[in-house]
Amino acid sequence: MAERSHYDVLGVSPGAKHDVIRRAYLRQARRWHPDRPTGDAERMRAVNEAWEVLGDIRSRAAYDRKLARSAPRPPGSPRPAGAPRQPGSPRPASSHRTAGTPPRPQTPSLEVVGIRWRWLSLAAVVLAAVAVAVIFLATSAIDDSDPDAPIAASAPVSQARPEVGDCFRIGTTTLITVPCDRPHDGKLVRWVPLGAPCPPDTELHYVRSAQEAVCYHPPSG
Repeated sequence: MAERSHYDVLGVSPGAKHDVIRRAYLRQARRWHPDRPTGDAERMRAVNEAWEVLGDIRSRAAYDRKLARSAPRPPGSPRPAGAPRQPGSPRPASSHRTAGTPPRPQTPSLEVVGIRWRWLSLAAVVLAAVAVAVIFLATSAIDDSDPDAPIAASAPVSQARPEVGDCFRIGTTTLITVPCDRPHDGKLVRWVPLGAPCPPDTELHYVRSAQEAVCYHPPSG
């Protein structure tokens, strides 16, 4: 005869709630306590043992797993969770990949991910450097008004500031000093603050790089 489980001793089902098990224990204890006329010390011992196991959540869970492993199963039924697979027994059908199902994609290793990030970081640095170089060249270019004039196209913006009496060419943001016997845009008369007037026989030009204006005589002829 199979050994009675703790659930059988208390007269409850394995799925009973904790309160149901507690009430069953108290009922069985009142019935089988040795001090009562119907008492039975052996049955009371079994009742107390059942309550010690089923009255605690963790010990009851462990006991349920033990019952599931020891319970007989019909052939082909799934193995309970946590129960060891017997040597030679077939694996569950769920562990085999169904024909036609695509394989699970492999997760790249940390080393491969690191290499990819290094290349992406290097590419980002190179692109940033190229962008800075393009912006620098675009902002530092000088717009010569006459490309045929004998002035070097690469004349630096930081060329010496023209003084009174110097001839100059008008660039994008500054004035470029040139010899007066070369083609030029004017001869400087004076530097004046912004908003200040120039003499009647001169013209005014705002020099962006200096935040000032110049009064000058345009070339004759």
